[in-house]
Formats: sequence, C-alpha cells, structure tokens
Amino acid sequence: MNDNKNSKARHARHAAPPPQPDGGDAQGGPMPAGQAVPPKPETPGSAAPDKDPGKATSGAPAPGKPAPDQTAVMPQPVRPVMPNAKAKPGGQPGQPAFAGGPMLPVDVSEADAKGGRKPLKVLGIVLGVIVALLAVVYLAGALVFMDRFLPRTTVGDLDVSLKSSAEVQGLLADVIDDYVLKVEGQGFSLKLSAAEAGMRLDGRAATDAMHASANAWAWPIEILKAHDESDKLAATYNESGLGDTVRAAVDEFNKTATPPTDAVIAYSEAKGAFVVEPEAVGTALSYDTVIKAVDDAVLALQPAVKLGADALQQPKVLSSDPKLTAAAEQANTMIKADLVLTMAGDTAGEVNADLISQWVRLGDDLSATLDEAALTAWVDELVAACNTVGTQRTYTRPDGKVVTVAGGVYGWSVDRDALLNLVKESVAAGTVQTAEVPCTTVGTGYNGAGAQDWGLRYCDIDLAEQYARFYDETGALVWESPIVSGTPNGSHDTPTGVYWLNQKASPSKLKGTNLDGSKYESTVQYWMPFVGNVIGLHDADWQSSFGGSRYRDGAGSHGCVNLPPYKAAELYGIIQAGDVVVSHW
Repeated sequence: MNDNKNSKARHARHAAPPPQPDGGDAQGGPMPAGQAVPPKPETPGSAAPDKDPGKATSGAPAPGKPAPDQTAVMPQPVRPVMPNAKAKPGGQPGQPAFAGGPMLPVDVSEADAKGGRKPLKVLGIVLGVIVALLAVVYLAGALVFMDRFLPRTTVGDLDVSLKSSAEVQGLLADVIDDYVLKVEGQGFSLKLSAAEAGMRLDGRAATDAMHASANAWAWPIEILKAHDESDKLAATYNESGLGDTVRAAVDEFNKTATPPTDAVIAYSEAKGAFVVEPEAVGTALSYDTVIKAVDDAVLALQPAVKLGADALQQPKVLSSDPKLTAAAEQANTMIKADLVLTMAGDTAGEVNADLISQWVRLGDDLSATLDEAALTAWVDELVAACNTVGTQRTYTRPDGKVVTVAGGVYGWSVDRDALLNLVKESVAAGTVQTAEVPCTTVGTGYNGAGAQDWGLRYCDIDLAEQYARFYDETGALVWESPIVSGTPNGSHDTPTGVYWLNQKASPSKLKGTNLDGSKYESTVQYWMPFVGNVIGLHDADWQSSFGGSRYRDGAGSHGCVNLPPYKAAELYGIIQAGDVVVSHW
C-alpha cells in the first residue's frame, strides 16, 4: 500500500511531455510505423546522461523529429523553477522549464518514514487489547477464587475444586455428622463417632483457614498445583474431646498391659559379673502414637485405623547403647572386693560380689555408681545383728537345760563408724581379706545374735534352782553350790543378765540400806562382784542353810548371792576378773 503511494509520488514529479509534431504520444500514444519503441525514462537516482541533452549534436535532426534509422529519445522531464532561482547557463537552477538541464534524484525518505509508522501503531493497539483482555481475565479469576476453591483442592477424601465456601461447609457438615472411626490392633479396640469423640467442626473457620492459605491473586500459578487443605480441619479438633476419649481408652487398656523395660546392667550370679540385659517392648500402647494415628485418620476421614507394633510403648534405653557396656565394665571393677568379717573367729558377715552388686546403681546418664546409702544400711544391719549387750540369748547349759536370759552389761558392742569405713575402703580398693569386726567391747565367744555370746568358761547362777555352777574352758563343771539370792520384793531382787566379774576382794566390807531405812555394814572374806561393786557372790556365815525357798521365806539377801563360806572360798580360788557370770531364772 505504501509502495503504491511512493510510486505515485515519484511519477507526480515528472511533467507531461509536450505533444510531438506528428501527433505521437510521448508516453503511450501510437508511434510512427517502423519506428522503434523508445527507451523508458530513467528513474530518479540513475546515472546522469553522458552528454547535456540541451545541446544538439552536430548533424542531429531538429528537436522533436528522429533521425532516420535512429531510436527517438524521450524528452527529459521539466524541472520546475524555484521561485527565487536565477537562470544560469548550462541548465542550472533558474533556467526555463524546457531548458533541458540534468534531472536531480527525488528524496523519498520522508515519505517512507511516515509510511513505516502505521504497522507499529497497529501492533501496539493489538498488544494493548490483549493486555486488557488478560487483565480482565486475571481480575475475574481472582474475584472468583476469593470464594471458590482452586482446582485440585482436597480436604481429606473430598474434592472441593471450584466449589464455593458454602458448598464446602455443607459437605463437611454432612461428612462429620455421619463419620465413625474404628481403631483396632495389638489387642486394642475402640469405635469413635463424631459425637462420642466430641468432634465439632466450625465450617466457616475451616473454609476461612483454607482461603487464607490459598493466594487468590496468584491463581494463574496456583491452579497448576495440588492443594491439600486437610490440616485446616485438624485445628478444629485440637480443643475437642477427641484426645480425652482416646487417652481414657488407652489408659484403661494399659492397666492390664505389660509395660516396656529398658536395657539395664544386671548382676549374674552364675557369671559372678555384671552383664547387659536387653530391653523388652511389652504390650502397653503409646498414647502419642495412637492419637496421631487417629488424628491422621480423622483428617483423611478414613473409616478405620489398624494399629501396628509401632503403636506399642518403646523402651527408652536400648542394649546397643555403648554407655551400658561401659557401665557394666565400671560396675565389675566395684565387685572385686571380698571382705570376710569375723567376731571371735566366727564369721559375722561377708562383703563379696553378690552383696556389692546390690549396692551398684545405674544413673540417669547410664553410669554405674556405688549406692553408699545402701552400703551404710547393710553395715547398720550387721551392727544390730552383732551387738549383743543386753540382748536376749537362748542357750543350752552343759547339763542339758535350755536357758533364756536377757539384760546385763556383758557382750559385743560394734564400733559402727569404724566398721563403715572398713567396708567402704575395702570395696573401693577391691580388697580381698579377712578382718575382725571393730568393737568397743568384746566377749569371750560368739555364736551369732540371740545365741550364747560367751565361751565355755563361765559361772551360771540359777535363781529358780537356787544353785550356782562354774564351768571351765572345756565346759566341764568344776564347782557348784546351793545359794540364797536376793529377796524378791522389787527392791532387793538379784538382777538377771549376762555380766563380767568386775574384781575380787578378800576381805571386803559390804554396806547398804535395809527395807526399814536403817543402814547395815557386813564384812565378808570373799567378795566377787558382777553388777558394779554392789551385787556379787560372797560368803554368808549368818545363813543357817542354803538353797530351797529360803530366799523368799525371809532369809533372802539384799540382792547378793550368798554362799556357804567354804564354797565361797573354793570359787574365789577359781573365778577370775573378766569371767562371764550369767544370772537367770
């Protein structure tokens, strides 16, 4: 289209040639017969003629008539004379229109430039229309997806693509109302309905939450993605009764289930060492695992949940933990001690691996430590068992009589602090030795708590028989005699119990107070006290006879054991300070 206009513009600059004398048209009129077709005029921009057309060549025919046998030359177009141009020779500006000067090229650049703007303008208009249409479509889509859900949007098993908020709220309400979940596995069974679980769905809140997570303004991109909005329903269950219902069912099940056990280090008596005992799962359910499975099923609106082994409570400490192996090795260094504790040569107790293993504790960091509180408790038990002072003893006298006696100051008294230090040090050092139990007081023999804690040598005073005996180191009876003991009136009774003979004196003066308050003073030849320096065995020449019931028939003493003078002399020669004296009924 533009090319045609430019062509016309170029043609318009050429003036029509004057009519030829023979009537021929310079442009397209009939030519004389036998005359050749004239050449086309040169277009602007072509090379100029070699010669000035305004000048006739020598011998050339007159203008307007062709020479014989020659092709007629088309006249040059007439160039308009500029108004202010001056005529110059040689066809320069200012010459007449038909002067025949050379034709200058026509400038068409301005016309081409103006013609070239039109396609660009059309393209711009087209693009503008397209952008406007896209903007309208984009805004329309954004407005639509502000209430309707994007394609490929799901809530559990529900496809809510392109549905409105009201439609989705209705769908959710219907599903929740009819929803029942059955939970089974590992011996556990529970059926949950929406009402029983306290499930309440705020449909408006759910759809608002779904829209909040979906960017409607980015719908051209978002429509290409899948959108799972199930988690928006979870928020509506968090404060419901679902968790309480499941927890109550799991707690009830676990009452009869076996809980898991952690891997621990334990002492093996067969191996005499600590070993790692593996963990065990048990049958108790993990509430957290069950409630997660239920939550996932509810979110997906699934009808059933199958609980697997992963729903069971799991041990917290596994046998593969290297700390357990290190703890076992550490504990085995603690049980190397073997301390045999004796009293009068008899074994009173033994601290060995079997015992020490009971004092080893596994800490929270799985390190093995010695429970000093347990060690101390064991020492206290041993002290109580070994202390015999004042305790009740039952023994069999050499003549076969079984006697039970309690009280007195004789016996074994363990030094508790010294014993505790001995045990601690021995365990810490892994000592293997035999050691005597440290005591503040010791006896002449030991047969364990409650038994005879003196040796074979002792003096036996039988208040019931009113008879005294003395046995030597072999247990042989080497002395005996009838006696008169103290008056059984609560003030002058002969005390019972196990005592030491404190001393011997010959002679000795005895002083005391009678029942009527009067003072007495008696001199004896053989004084052998066993209760302080107040009660003892001695000769009593004022007694007319001994034995029988005289002690309660008015002849009883102030608490001492009266002996015939010659028997007192015999005993005085046998008994020694420190010998055991047992007074009993």
